[in-house]
Amino acid sequence: MPANAHPRTIAVDLDDTLNNFNETLQGGDFPYDPADSLPRETFEHYLQRIRAGEPDSSGLMSTGYNYCRYKIHRQCWEQARARPDGVEFMRWLRHNDWRIVICTMRDMRHAYDASRSWLEQNGIPFDYLFMAANKIAFCWAWGIPHLVDDSPFNIVHGKQYGINVYYPILAHQPSLPPNDARGFHTFDEVKRWIQE
Repeated sequence: MPANAHPRTIAVDLDDTLNNFNETLQGGDFPYDPADSLPRETFEHYLQRIRAGEPDSSGLMSTGYNYCRYKIHRQCWEQARARPDGVEFMRWLRHNDWRIVICTMRDMRHAYDASRSWLEQNGIPFDYLFMAANKIAFCWAWGIPHLVDDSPFNIVHGKQYGINVYYPILAHQPSLPPNDARGFHTFDEVKRWIQE
């Protein structure tokens, strides 16, 4: 662990951890906007692909699909409901002097303001807001011993890098290979585990 590591530091994900992003994406109403210069049929096709979690296959950074996905994800970020037990957990962390790192895969070049605004509107305290494609490497490099996240990659590989991973048990979660992470139904379980 790096010399500057703070033992009472925790990294917490946003989407499908502190909020109901996937539920919002699957059930949300995303009206067609002719101003986007997409034919309605293309928009509907893109929306189906976005809901299925398909990446852009072109290899290009700027495409109509990526723009449409960003617009829909942004609406989800704004509309997603915070988990009440997650909000209470984050406030408990602050009250007990934990250093709180919000660690998300959202592209912070476009999502920083929306993410910060949502956290503030929901009364969720935090010290830092970072984007990390590989949260295990991020936590290892910064000496963060605890990660709350729903990503199967982090769930499976966290322990081998000394990261304690806790994940919400979700209905849409794929079956997971054997791992040492701890699945939880409520954040009260995480609260107990990080004090062990």
